[in-house]
Amino acid sequence: MLRALLAALLLAPLWAKPLIRFDDLDKKEKSLNAQGQPASDQEVAEVQDELDEIQRQIRRKEIPNIEFEFDKALLKDSSNDTLQMVADLLIRHPSLKLWVTGHTCNLGSKEYNRELSQRRAEAVKDRLIEFGVLGESIRAKGFGFQKPIAPNDTEENRSLNRRVEFTVLNRWWNAVY
Repeated sequence: MLRALLAALLLAPLWAKPLIRFDDLDKKEKSLNAQGQPASDQEVAEVQDELDEIQRQIRRKEIPNIEFEFDKALLKDSSNDTLQMVADLLIRHPSLKLWVTGHTCNLGSKEYNRELSQRRAEAVKDRLIEFGVLGESIRAKGFGFQKPIAPNDTEENRSLNRRVEFTVLNRWWNAVY
């Protein structure tokens, strides 16, 4: 299963949003909610929709972007309100898991950008923990410039590629990793 998932991710177009299916996993691998029941696929979809809307509001500049100091993994204070919204959502749905992914533009080496994006994803995870989210419900992964959402041909497009994304899961981590 893990090999198939990795192969699918590697073969997916770089600009495409990864599609991860968990249909064939046992129910015992699902996270349990407060009542001891697995989180439903509907709950996952609803929370993912809310997170996607937060990310759309960021792109429309309706709420602050998640920003870092230049060339560092230090979150700017302007990111706190947006991250508090994400934390509040996760606190309301404690059975869900959050995968935080960091991304960069293509300026600099591949390895440097992967490491920077990893540190930034971990900084977001740490801030969410500060805001009350359980640490074991969050994983952070840096992809560097491997998954751009725009060509890296202008400063505006590069700024779109410098981002943090959130994906909701309702499975135990060992089912994903």
